[in-house]
Amino acid sequence: MGFNKNCIRTIDYTLSDSEIDLLKIDLEEFIQNDIPNYPIDYFEGRGIVFTAGGISNVTCLWVAINILRESGCNLDIEIWHLGNEISGEVMKKFKDLNVSFKNFYDYQDIAYPGYFLKPLAIHLSRFNEVLFLDADNICFKDPEFLFHNDVYQNLGAIFWPDYWLTDRENPIWKIINSSEYHSPEQESGQILINKKKCWKELQTTLYLNKLSKFYYKLLHGDKDTFKFGWMANKKPFYMVPYYPAICGKKINNNFYGTTIIQYDLEHSILFLHRNLIKWDLTLDDEFFWEQIKVYSSSERKKEVFFREYDKKYLLDFGTNSYLTQSPLEMKELEKQCMLLLKIWRASKEYVNFLDHMHKVSHRFNLKSKLNLGSCYQK
Repeated sequence: MGFNKNCIRTIDYTLSDSEIDLLKIDLEEFIQNDIPNYPIDYFEGRGIVFTAGGISNVTCLWVAINILRESGCNLDIEIWHLGNEISGEVMKKFKDLNVSFKNFYDYQDIAYPGYFLKPLAIHLSRFNEVLFLDADNICFKDPEFLFHNDVYQNLGAIFWPDYWLTDRENPIWKIINSSEYHSPEQESGQILINKKKCWKELQTTLYLNKLSKFYYKLLHGDKDTFKFGWMANKKPFYMVPYYPAICGKKINNNFYGTTIIQYDLEHSILFLHRNLIKWDLTLDDEFFWEQIKVYSSSERKKEVFFREYDKKYLLDFGTNSYLTQSPLEMKELEKQCMLLLKIWRASKEYVNFLDHMHKVSHRFNLKSKLNLGSCYQK
């Protein structure tokens, strides 16, 4: 699997026509016969959902949730984790941020870890309306207004675009019986879903992830299983129409982008997805949010490529893109993030968590005792 500079995601895995037909028939049968009914009176309200665990994600989470609360966001927040990958001491550290922690193992056995946990957390969350955020995703402003948008109220799902397109030769198009080749891939660092309105589509997304041994060879993890779950059901969704920008800085005339910039429906900056040098790997006083690389909306030929920086691969745009200075508010936001990072790293909870995760990784079983009851527990 690769990403070429012309923004086409290719794969090196092939399926025979008979294998494609089997997957197509299997998916159609699941959609027609095997999707459970929406559990009336179980889900309620709206909130933000994260999955997190381990040093990297919890460090990012500390920064992201503090920024959310400082922005004035009062939405309830759930953090879903596996077993003891978050310590009790860390949970107490987050107490003042008004979040609740949910252990997947208290709800069902997990036979498909990894990417599968994102759609599963959305599915299991007590909220009917979910804004899912990756732990390394910083909100530029309070995102609560998204729930009140007319487009979302009508369709029940808003997705955000990635830089790439799925190769039209990818078997996924035949499996879901679609030819919407020009639809951008999905960048799933942020997802907005009304589960009651989109229950069948969410269950289909879960199913695609359960069959990861097939679909992850065609797709890049979970991220496009949402879009294709909707497409397989012929259910419309709203894909934000603004191509994402890159935030980073120039060093010796080369641009190094660390952060995907996503926009709201009015083309204002909303999400700063710092997915290439996450906060746990950020050095003290290592600032990146200095400049923004953008493609104009009218530019059809786009190029994206990776450039090595300190043994990491960061992003840059090719020709016909242009460079602008980051707004002052973004630079100030990065200063806030760096201050929160310093506070976290200086805390006894962080030091003890390093020891905790070392023992989890090398001595203790990651799983807590399984509870295999109903997955709709209160």
